[in-house]
This record gives sequence, C-alpha cells and structure tokens, in this order.
Amino acid sequence: MQLRQLSLGPDRFTDLPVLSVVIALLVLVAVACSSTSSETATEITASGVDGPVVVQNSGGPPLEGHTPQGFAGSGTGLFAGDNLNANFPDGEGVQIFIAFDLPDNLTEVATATLSSEVLTVRGTPFESLGPLRAQAVSFDTFGPPVFETPGLGEAVACSRRGENAIDCDVSAAAVQAVADGREHLQLRLRFDTRGDGDGEQDLALFFLTDSNTNEPGIFGLTLS
Repeated sequence: MQLRQLSLGPDRFTDLPVLSVVIALLVLVAVACSSTSSETATEITASGVDGPVVVQNSGGPPLEGHTPQGFAGSGTGLFAGDNLNANFPDGEGVQIFIAFDLPDNLTEVATATLSSEVLTVRGTPFESLGPLRAQAVSFDTFGPPVFETPGLGEAVACSRRGENAIDCDVSAAAVQAVADGREHLQLRLRFDTRGDGDGEQDLALFFLTDSNTNEPGIFGLTLS
C-alpha cells in the first residue's frame, strides 16, 4: 500500500514514516530539555505565585507541534495560517499546539499571559484570516488525531506587540487548569479563518533558529 505524502513545513514536506522517526528522536531531546518549572519552584508558595513566574513551552513531543485543521497530519514546527507550502491543500488551515508544565506546588493563580517575541509573518495572516486565538485543550500525546480535539473554554484573541511579538490573556485557562489539578496548561493557537482562497501563504511562524524546529523558549507563560 502506498502511503500519502503530506506537506508538513513551510519549506519542505515529510512523509509519515520519516516523521515518526523524527518525533521519536525528539522525545529523547525533550526529556533533556525540560521546561523551567523546576527552576521556578522556589518562587511558588503553597497559596499561589509569589511574584511573576515565567514558564517556557515544553519544546516538542509529546505535547507540541502543528497539525492541519482539515485532514490528519502533523509536524514539529510552530506555525499557524494558510497555504503552509506549495504542496499543502489550499484552504486547509494549520494550527499550533503548545504546552507548559505547571509548578508542582502551585495551588492558585490569578493571571496568566502567553507571549512570544519571535514571530515571523509571511503574507497577511492577521489581516486576511482574522485574529489569532488561544484556547485551552487537553490530550495525552500530540499527533494527527489532535486536529479534532475540542477546545476547553473560550478562545481568546491575541494582540500583536510591534512586528515580532504577541500577547494573549489566558488567565481563565490557567485558573481552570490549576483548579483541575492538571500537570500542564495546553493551548491551541489558530486563526478564525482556515484560508482566504488566494493560494498564497498567510502564516504566523514562531521559531528561534529554524522554522521547522521547536524549542523551549519560543513561547513564555507568565503566571502571577
């Protein structure tokens, strides 16, 4: 049986067997590059956050990546928008999934702000696709099936700060995650509209070194 080849990056495409090997290797890397929650634990009191604490995104599997909204496929880069590359089906919008380890002894949080200062824009996604929104989700392992994962609570609009930064008030999602005793705050980022039908790239890409590489620190979650 011949496997379908999926377009999974803004500059190249990857088939699923190869992607599986890559994800398996990145799991090992993710273990070595854990989030900063252990470093900030001394700043957490039994009753809540003692001053602002910034937690980095996990930086890869098993909880992060991108997946199309219209068909089952996935990859590791963090980008949202339309027309991922020339091989990508027109109108099949792509969305981001990210996760943050919540400090073990955190029992209360008042505010939470999701932010990134490494935004790169291709085309006009913020003009043609509507606002980029963040919404809480919950799943065990990132992969193709999560494109159908239902959201938890309201999807909140993110605001741009200059050319390369965004901020999203995810306080409600963080408060609920802590109240539920979850280990992670998991978020999905996607635009209101999957695609604008013009066949041109409209992408918001978030990366430190390479657009197809996910790393801790691309996003930060400030808890207070």
